[in-house]
Amino acid sequence: MPPVRSTPLMLIAIGLAALAGCASRAPAPETAPVVTNAASESALAWPVSPQDYRTTSGNLYLGNLDARIDTLQALASKDPDGDASRAADLAASLYHRYRIRGRLEDAERALRWAERAVAAGPSSRALALRAAIQLGLHDFAAAQADLDALDHLEPRTATSTDLRLQLDLALGRYEQLGEELARASELSGDFYRLVLRGNLLVLRGDLSAASRQFRFAQSLYRDVDPMPLAWLHVQQGIALLRFGHIADARRFFAAAHARLPEYALAAEHLAETEALLGNAARARELYLQVIAQTGNPEFMAALAELERSEGETQRAAELQQSALDVYEQWLARHPSAFAQHAAEFFVAIEQAPRALALARQNADLRQDIGSLILLAEAADAAGHGAAACAAWQRVDSFIGLEPPEKSGLRLRLAGRCGA
Repeated sequence: MPPVRSTPLMLIAIGLAALAGCASRAPAPETAPVVTNAASESALAWPVSPQDYRTTSGNLYLGNLDARIDTLQALASKDPDGDASRAADLAASLYHRYRIRGRLEDAERALRWAERAVAAGPSSRALALRAAIQLGLHDFAAAQADLDALDHLEPRTATSTDLRLQLDLALGRYEQLGEELARASELSGDFYRLVLRGNLLVLRGDLSAASRQFRFAQSLYRDVDPMPLAWLHVQQGIALLRFGHIADARRFFAAAHARLPEYALAAEHLAETEALLGNAARARELYLQVIAQTGNPEFMAALAELERSEGETQRAAELQQSALDVYEQWLARHPSAFAQHAAEFFVAIEQAPRALALARQNADLRQDIGSLILLAEAADAAGHGAAACAAWQRVDSFIGLEPPEKSGLRLRLAGRCGA
């Protein structure tokens, strides 16, 4: 399977629910854990199960979200040039559903409604919402413009600060993240900032410290919305998987999937770990479910690799072709958003020239360390040694950043490029 290369847009997927005011609510857990300091964080299992900390059921949560979207859509259809606030509500709700279920059409519809909300009068809420969606679709220049416009409307807020952090992280502007990187090991009282710091510690190569932040974030959670906990557990799972701790990663993906079964990121990573652990039947079942739900070519390609390893060569070839066809469609619609995953796909299927072209396109867009590692790998696979070494030198120039993929690239280039 292709290497895990997750740079989650922390705070955006969850924060949009707050912008929309759309999170469903159910009665609070009867015995919700209360943890007040780092010493007591072990009071909760890690990861905490849905039985030990009850949140709204996934079906109810998504049913409420679907109903809200349907209602807002019906009202908007009757008055398409009407309430800007309603357009923003619909955009935020659609994008929140996209981050859960993973259907690209929801993100596209969200962007259209966010644009209507801004056109009706560029409020701070509408600009922040559109910037968040643009960030998710990797339209970084547009997101930057909206954030700059937002600064002219109001003083810097927590939302705009967080969005700028995500933009800096996506673009590899690590000098702008200096304070957060320096304070990454500090515990804070904010759930989302703890997860951000945990992911920054992964970027620094410190899995133990990252896991500490993730676990403390769980101890602070006192809500019944299932998405933040599921999202947190996926972040920990991804970190463990990137460092090769497959069985441990599986526990976190399983916990997230149990809490919110339609959360696509949890389901596909659970499928990945099941496949790596030799549980082919369970992996296949999960992949089929998440492919039907999302239509995502990355998951088709992963299932193709699984089928190939199981000797189902014809089925693998069909799935690989389906993945190729959908990638071409998605690249035509959103080239920036899918260049990175498509490049990884073309490396995996040994179409090195196409992989290198996409990796270059992605690296031109963003200069983060993950994109440069991918560029070096694609150049090496294509036999462009000088280009691979040039990319490696840029990777190695980021002092203090040691994500696990960097170690893998160093081994691959051992004896070359000064690695």
